[in-house]
Amino acid sequence: MSPSTAWLATAARRHPALTGVTALYVAVWTGYGIATDAAGVYAYLVWMVFAVGLMAYLDGRVRFSTHVLVLLCVVGFSHMAGANLEVSGAILYRQVWFGFIRYDHLVHVFGLGAAGLAVWEATRRMLAAGGGMRAAVVVILGGNAVGAVIEIGEYLATLIFSEIRVDAYTNNMQDLIANLLGSLVAAWWVMRRTGPARSPG
Repeated sequence: MSPSTAWLATAARRHPALTGVTALYVAVWTGYGIATDAAGVYAYLVWMVFAVGLMAYLDGRVRFSTHVLVLLCVVGFSHMAGANLEVSGAILYRQVWFGFIRYDHLVHVFGLGAAGLAVWEATRRMLAAGGGMRAAVVVILGGNAVGAVIEIGEYLATLIFSEIRVDAYTNNMQDLIANLLGSLVAAWWVMRRTGPARSPG
């Protein structure tokens, strides 16, 4: 087996049930989306393949706990359902209940909570390993997390103070890109300062 794919086989051996369940629901929702001509079926399939591959790779490095992986599996299912299942003429992601509860928001709340636990487990091990690339990853994640909180603050400010205008979605995306660029520069600097990471053992 090629070293470039060994990590994928290792992840499947470590979590056979989760691997099987995830592969099954991705296939079922993709088939359903194709059959019903869902607009985003291929885009969401590509995203899920990327996300599952990334988590399998990271699991080989940091060994996520089973409960975090189960939560992420549920997030993936909810994500695929939201993109492909149509209810009352609209996909589930566009559904609004009681006038203000959006399915999209519920997935974000649950999904980002699960992602936060995964980041904590990964960075805990990375921090213990010292500098180099691991330190750079922590800097990128931390910098963009702070940036996201700032964007939330800007949005809330537009709701409270009518005179504040930040060009809505375009400005929000431009700010997030700028945050990413800044964190990449900081990551490059910390890699040069800290040197190679030591093995976490």
